[in-house]
Order: sequence, then structure tokens, then C-alpha cells
Amino acid sequence: DGLEIIRELKEARRPEPIVFVTTTSRTAIAVEAMKLGAADYVVKEEGYVSIIPFVVRDVLERSRLKREREDLERRLARAEHLAALHKLTGGIAHNLNNPLTTVRTFLELLPSRYEADEEFRTSYYELVLSELNRIRDLIGSMMRAVAIPEGGEDAPWLLSELISEVEGYVRPSLAEKNIRLRTNVREGLPPLPAGREAMKQALIILLDNAIAFSPFGGNVTVGTRLKRAQGRSQLLIEVADEGPGVAPEHRKRIFDPFYSTRPGGIGIGLFVAHCLVRAHGGVLDVGSAAPRGALFTMALPAGTA
Repeated sequence: DGLEIIRELKEARRPEPIVFVTTTSRTAIAVEAMKLGAADYVVKEEGYVSIIPFVVRDVLERSRLKREREDLERRLARAEHLAALHKLTGGIAHNLNNPLTTVRTFLELLPSRYEADEEFRTSYYELVLSELNRIRDLIGSMMRAVAIPEGGEDAPWLLSELISEVEGYVRPSLAEKNIRLRTNVREGLPPLPAGREAMKQALIILLDNAIAFSPFGGNVTVGTRLKRAQGRSQLLIEVADEGPGVAPEHRKRIFDPFYSTRPGGIGIGLFVAHCLVRAHGGVLDVGSAAPRGALFTMALPAGTA
């Protein structure tokens, strides 16, 4: 029947739009045809043949507009990618040029001042080593940004187990500032199918960031919950601190590379976390915690509800 023909056409990935013509006026049949991929339908009533050309023209016009929109979206995505690449390249150049200038100055002065200038041999030498370490850290951060772990072969994993594992990574940082890590992990959450290592890396970054901005003796909270909307489910991981929070004017740029509100920060960590979450179909967002502080939320797809 017509419904089976639509199924076969869609399975064969035929690109032509389909107009479903049926003898029944039952709404359920028309709805089923549209769900299978029909662009429109016509009921075989008196005069229906004269209606078909108008329906076909309308469907073809909608199909043309859809192709144009998809083409524009591809161009926009490419333009955004190039803009992000330009910003990233500019940030790398800026953050490398400054320490390299220090190293070059040291090497230029080395022949004439090393023997006679003790301060040059000590303080300037230590400064150069510090700048070289800065370059090393920057390159390491960039490598982590582009080396997004693949998660397609993961066994299903639970958020509760991942959070327990991550606690061990941040325990020394917590102890250094006497910060308490509070966890509120809901029971019975469904397992996630992929991306365990990527999400672990992203969560460690968020916790490191929360600890850095939290006051001495404060609290950092990690919570999980399930959100259902429009037949889909999302697993949410929320990291809250008691620091100064992220001002509204900074939120649009907080995930940009080399943008940091942290004194001495490179501005790579949140960029890496954002890339990791997006690469696995999720969303990373920032808001305000109650009564104060920042709230970072990772929303990961959990399949159909």
C-alpha cells in the first residue's frame, strides 16, 4: 500500500518529496504518512485531481526553500568555524609571542652579560624557565583541546561511578583550600552509552575551575538529575561553587579560547570542556548558583523518555 511505498522510498534514501494520495479521510492514516516522511497528502474526494497540481507546486517550492536553508546553514557553519579558527590562531600567537620574546631577549644578552651580571644569571634565567614552562603548559592545553576522546566503544556507564572516580582527582586541590565537596547524585539514573573519558575530563575541568574561584573553607557541589522534554531525556550534571560567579557580560564569551576571568588563567580549560561536551551531543551552559557563585551545567542526551 501507499504507506509501505513511502517506507521503501525513504529506506532507499530517495531525495524526491512525496505527496500521499489516499482514499480514506481518516486522520490517523494521514498522520502516519507524514511521520514516515510524506511532504503532504490529498484525499481522493470529488475534484481531487484538479487539486494535485497545486499541492505538488507547493511541495516543490517548500523543498526548494528547504534546500536553500540547508545550504545557508552549511555556509553559516563554515563561516563560524573559520571565525573560531581565526580567534583560536590569534590567541595561540599572542600567548606564544610574549614568552618567546623573553626567551629571545635572554639569548641575545647571554654572550655579553652572563659572566659579569649575577642578577642576569639568576633572576632572568629563572624568568626564562618560567616562560618556557608557560609555553609547555599552553601547548599541553591545546593538545587536550583537539584530542577529544572517542567514546563510541564505551560500555554503558553510570554518572554516580564517574563522579566517585573524579573525586579522587580533585581531592588534593580541595584539601589545599579546605573546601568541602558535596555530592547530590540521584539514584536510578539511566546509564550513558558513550563518551565516559571525555566527560570525566570535562568534569575535572569544571571542578578545578570551581575550586579555584571558591573561598577558603567554602563548598563545591556536584549534583545530577534527569530532565524530560518533548519525548527526549537529558542527564544533567551541575557543578556549583561559592565564588564571585560569572557576570552576565562574561557569559557569552566564557567558553571562548583564551578568554579567562581567572587571574593568571590561560583561558583554555572551559573551552576544552565545552568542546568535549558538544562533541558528544551535549550542551555546557553557565548560570548563577544560589545564593551566590557560578553554576555550570552539562546536559547529556540520554535517549528517548
